[in-house]
Amino acid sequence: MNYKACVCNLCGTGCGQFLKTDGKKVFGVAPLIAHPVSKGKLCIRGWHSNELLSTNDRITQPMIRENGQLREASYDEAIALVVERMKQFDGAAGEIGILASARSSNEDGFTLGRLAHQVFGTRIQGIGAEAGHRKSMAALEHAFGYPGAHGSLTSIDKADYILVIGTDITRQNPIIGGNIHAAQRRGARVVTLSSSHTQIAKLSTRHFRQKPGTKGLLVNALAKALLAIRTANRERRADVDQMPGYPEYVASLRSISSVALERASGIRYEDIEEEAKFLEQARSIVFLFSSGISGLDRPTIDAITNLALLTDRMDHEDSAVIPVAGISNLQGSFDMGVSGEPGNSVFKALAEPDSPIRALFVVDHDDGIIRDKERISRLDFVAYACAYKNAFMDLAQVVFPLPAYNETDGTYTAADRRVQITHKNVDNPHGVLPGWALFQQIAGKMGQSWGYQDAAGVFADIAATVPGYADLSHAQLSKGFGQHWNPKAFPNSRQRKFNAINIEYWESPTTPEFPFALMIGKAQHYWHQNNLMRKTIVPRREYDQTLWLYPQGYIEISPEDAAHLKVRDKWLVNVCSSTGTCMKIAVKISPDVQNGTAYIPYFIKNMISDFLIPYENAYAAGEESVIPIKIQEA
Repeated sequence: MNYKACVCNLCGTGCGQFLKTDGKKVFGVAPLIAHPVSKGKLCIRGWHSNELLSTNDRITQPMIRENGQLREASYDEAIALVVERMKQFDGAAGEIGILASARSSNEDGFTLGRLAHQVFGTRIQGIGAEAGHRKSMAALEHAFGYPGAHGSLTSIDKADYILVIGTDITRQNPIIGGNIHAAQRRGARVVTLSSSHTQIAKLSTRHFRQKPGTKGLLVNALAKALLAIRTANRERRADVDQMPGYPEYVASLRSISSVALERASGIRYEDIEEEAKFLEQARSIVFLFSSGISGLDRPTIDAITNLALLTDRMDHEDSAVIPVAGISNLQGSFDMGVSGEPGNSVFKALAEPDSPIRALFVVDHDDGIIRDKERISRLDFVAYACAYKNAFMDLAQVVFPLPAYNETDGTYTAADRRVQITHKNVDNPHGVLPGWALFQQIAGKMGQSWGYQDAAGVFADIAATVPGYADLSHAQLSKGFGQHWNPKAFPNSRQRKFNAINIEYWESPTTPEFPFALMIGKAQHYWHQNNLMRKTIVPRREYDQTLWLYPQGYIEISPEDAAHLKVRDKWLVNVCSSTGTCMKIAVKISPDVQNGTAYIPYFIKNMISDFLIPYENAYAAGEESVIPIKIQEA
């Protein structure tokens, strides 16, 4: 038995792990003690990734649908069918869509992008997690000059002040959450801003439990209080004062009314003023917020980046602003250019009945819930490539196998821009083509020659093409625990600017008829319908504990609201929205939820996703979304 180092492929933390393998099968997992971020720790998902890598539930050969059934085929036959069908559609006219995966390696993502743009001629694409992350990238690029995290996750270990906005990070990215808790024990001040009493909130030095929809308002109020301290102390930060957008930003901050702030958010301005004193005294500051599926809205992210600039601490080596991704290579997928560009989202094309989309090429869809399933089933042609069997196969006319992440060389970019490499450490017994090789063969049959011999050759093309990656190579990345891509490759990386903000005092959309403000999100239950997690034993058991008690999912309400409704835990209730959608679901009573609010993790059952379909805008707004509902005993 040998232990082979690799990068965990489950969330955006990028933890290091050893796989115990004989070269043919993975038998166990061990933590990589020297890794600078995970430091010898793994979460329950990482500890049991051997169960995923050893599952028999694999796609091992290409398949073609005939007479309604999938049959095994050769690569030549399957590729020939894809080429024949794709030539029937006009990619430039929007007839072809590409659904990429945020778990694919950079090499696979880059070549899939080439296949989409250069071969199929389409820009209709997406990765299924871009809504929140695109907003994060836009805000960060405006503020710091490049579309990526500022600083490193290792900054948590030495920071004086850590502000967590929204995300229940101890459940979504447990290793980062553990590092934050360790930082607090050594003396760092940890502050959480969230409407629910999350686990990280319970571990924090201070928790601001604001009303839903007011995170950005509170961040701006904290900036106002910080500015007031400097004004009172006659302290002038010339470098901050001279940044573009500063006068307009300050004017907006000064317009904040303490009375209106408290009415909207439930937080007194005096408490914000007290907190600003700690923020001003900190030498190094780390801001962390959720990105990707159910991330924050753009105004809130703008408020975060502005506050980071205003602190004048972002040049400190232990300061950072990091959008924390829940999927392993979300940042890399954006870097490789396969995210859905504004106006060209594949989900937008699928959701619009009159859009011209007719064909779809999908890679590694890892959620058990398939959005726009009915529309996809009516398309003229669907090709699917994945390592593991799942429901998307039922929609495809051609299915291709892909290797597991440890069966081929590939690089992955963590939430903080750290690019790491995983080398092949287990045989590929069925001769499954890596994604980049499959896409290259399809391109070749359609008249293009790329000339890649291996994944290292693909990465060399990435280094020559993708901003920030020029100094990287497989050989360089193999020497340690990865390297952050270089922000200086972007021409505006040295010019910082404040994002424009508009002070708004949130008002609940609830009415006497629909008195509850429903919040949607992922919490730990994001993983319930994760196709990869369903193929493990121990993590599936742990994450399904709640569903043993609430098999159809749940709606979480406060004890006071439960008493008023005269319902008890696990009782079924009817939940109806103002658009007329309804569902029957169990009550989960929790003191972590504020009175007048309710919470549903939307990844538990299709029923919940169907209920939310009319609220696409709320879905995209992520953690700041609120839907007015009424709850009645069933």
